[in-house]
Amino acid sequence: MVLFKKSAAILAGFALLFETACGSGGGGGGASPVKPEDKPPEPVQLVMLQDGATITDEEFENFIAGPVHAKYPHITVTMLRNTKGKDGLGTMIASGDFPDFILTVYPSIKVFKELGTAYDLNDLIKKYNMDTGKFDPSAMQTSLVYGESDHLFAIPFSLNFLATFYNKDLFDRFGVGYPKEGMTWEQVIGLSKSFSKVLEGVQYRGLGAIPSAGELNTQLMLPYVNKTTNKVEITTDGWKRIMQLIQSVNDVPGNKGAILDHFLKDQTLAMVASYDARFAALEKLHGTPNQFNWDVTQFPSQADRPNTSLTSSGHFLLVSSLSKQKEAAFQAIQVVTGEEVQKKTTASGRFTSLKDENIKALYGKNMKSMEGKNIKAVFKSAFAPPFTPTKYDALVTVRLNEAVKKVINGETDVNSALREAEEAASKDIAAQPK
Repeated sequence: MVLFKKSAAILAGFALLFETACGSGGGGGGASPVKPEDKPPEPVQLVMLQDGATITDEEFENFIAGPVHAKYPHITVTMLRNTKGKDGLGTMIASGDFPDFILTVYPSIKVFKELGTAYDLNDLIKKYNMDTGKFDPSAMQTSLVYGESDHLFAIPFSLNFLATFYNKDLFDRFGVGYPKEGMTWEQVIGLSKSFSKVLEGVQYRGLGAIPSAGELNTQLMLPYVNKTTNKVEITTDGWKRIMQLIQSVNDVPGNKGAILDHFLKDQTLAMVASYDARFAALEKLHGTPNQFNWDVTQFPSQADRPNTSLTSSGHFLLVSSLSKQKEAAFQAIQVVTGEEVQKKTTASGRFTSLKDENIKALYGKNMKSMEGKNIKAVFKSAFAPPFTPTKYDALVTVRLNEAVKKVINGETDVNSALREAEEAASKDIAAQPK
């Protein structure tokens, strides 16, 4: 018995010596030492700047802050809203406390680049193996065009799309066939004439609340300014077509002055060719006394460009060049543009930036008002390629809007209005500091 105890003690001693020699005990009672890479990452506080791009507090929590924190528990994201335009951005830059990443609209990609607050994402894309081929190609092209270089400054988060919304109750009442897929502007305008009636003192309208001239031009890829010469170019045949289209819509009795309230509230407007934001407004009406029977089909196309809507627009994410946490900011962007989050955003009525048809098919699944709607028809239209913007576009837009009003009000003809607008915009550009 004594011999057994001594043998056991000797074996125990050898075992302890072996553990110590191998370093497995580390003097800590047999516990493995904590390696540097096993330490939890330090907490990271990211601030997302919301600039122009619409997002509710609930969407921010559900589609950005929540998913990022779930994937990376050490990362917390808060949101700062810019309500003061370029002045607000200037104040943030001057303060030295600029947010880490940005949610904005596509024209502002160029603005942030010029301010020096947009960070080239190419190295981060390579490091974190982001597949940019998964995104809608038109959206990526828009990002590159507005970045004005081979650098990629922005990743698409969600896209705006267009559709023709129509009141089925009005079509049934007037005995008119519903708008079909693939219709041209001329066909939709012709259809709108069926509703130009006053019944029981109420003016009914066929078509209204269409996009502006500065949006419709993208369907034909019409620039405002020649990028090489910096000369205004809005007296072209293409621009005349856009102006004549707008004039034709407003020349139909009742259409002039038609607004969204006529469609959503008064329900005296038969059709609206507009952006997907209308879905959110219709969802709010669902289950209320103001609910009505509606559906959607493709956005009207130009006759020579079938199944093509306007240029891809939407909300983009940028990493701030002033951030000290660029990698964490990019990781956050990678999460919210991933398939799982994009499925949730799309089902809730924010259209995916991914080209995956299966995800697109989820659009509006969580919206009660979308049940039975012909949403598949809408997505038969492709986005038009973007034209190259210039820093003078906003100046031309002001003059162009003035021209549109004159034409609609019958104050002048299309050719004269465009010529006067081009001359005035040219003077505005010439007066800019060099």
